[in-house]
Amino acid sequence: MPYGIGLIGNRAHQNTYGPILHDRPDCRIVAAAEHSAEKGAPLERAYGVECLRDYNAVMEDPAVDIVSIATDFYLKRPLIKKAIECGKHILIDKPLARTVREAREIADAARHSAVKIVLSYPQRFDAATAELARRLKRPECGRVVSYTHHFVRQFPDSDLMQYVSYPTEPRINGGGELMNLGSHPVDFLYGVYGMPKRVYARFETAYWPEVYTALGTEDMAFLLCEYDGFTATIVTGRNKVTEEGMAAANSLEVVCQGEHMRVEGDLFTINGVPTPVAPTDYPGADGCVGHLIDCIERDEVPLTGIENGVAVAELTTAAYQSAQSGTFVELPLRDDRHPQIADDEQLIDGLLD
Repeated sequence: MPYGIGLIGNRAHQNTYGPILHDRPDCRIVAAAEHSAEKGAPLERAYGVECLRDYNAVMEDPAVDIVSIATDFYLKRPLIKKAIECGKHILIDKPLARTVREAREIADAARHSAVKIVLSYPQRFDAATAELARRLKRPECGRVVSYTHHFVRQFPDSDLMQYVSYPTEPRINGGGELMNLGSHPVDFLYGVYGMPKRVYARFETAYWPEVYTALGTEDMAFLLCEYDGFTATIVTGRNKVTEEGMAAANSLEVVCQGEHMRVEGDLFTINGVPTPVAPTDYPGADGCVGHLIDCIERDEVPLTGIENGVAVAELTTAAYQSAQSGTFVELPLRDDRHPQIADDEQLIDGLLD
């Protein structure tokens, strides 16, 4: 019998993961929910299921085995907790939560649960980036002196909102592009090296001030993550370009003793020489879904699970604190408050739209 899939929300990347789940022979979309009727209608048209306004009704549906949660970030804490309570496996469109408090509460709810929870970080499953991660984790890898990751999406010089459903104010999604695009390189860095000792961040509204300035958020983020012996640099956000169809800037370079390793797209080079990488059955977004199914059937711990989600929340919150103070912020955090969100909204219950 195929897994019964419930689609929760139609924000961000449900239009990425819904089609993947729909096309898999071992999955069948049987239910959907979105509190906005306007956003829910496309799910009905695409998958031939009634899109309910009540999220709980889908998670309580006995025909549903897996839920794909793609909502505004502030809704994830109650929805993930409800899915865990109902025994549903979960695919979550990144990140796990807006705030550290939300992330830790989710982790507490999941601690003794048998459900499998996978955060959708496709770079972990691309062949070239997976090969780089394997090499960096090998004991024989030389001392690292430099790590730089550029992850910048590029959009034509026009109305940004034609192309994206973001940005939103921090109380809804926790901030600007560090919370959205930036969670990808932050997750990858944590997956390779764990938590840094301290973080320094600088934010800019460099290319889309007409959108981001009014919301008080950043379209570009610059992070320095300090480890023993080296500092990792992350540059992430949205760039304004003059041509349609220009590819995202996604390059990752690591210099270590005897090797300069670089990933750009599908190309992996060592000291400038293209190097073969092990193929993957499910690259990118397909890998996130395939990994969840594998973890369910093999009873394995997910590669991009709750632990990573909490770590990303802590690291990004430290970055927002650093950008506000202009100083390095040490990890683990002494103060878990997100500085762009009011104290009484570090946790939110109820709808904001």
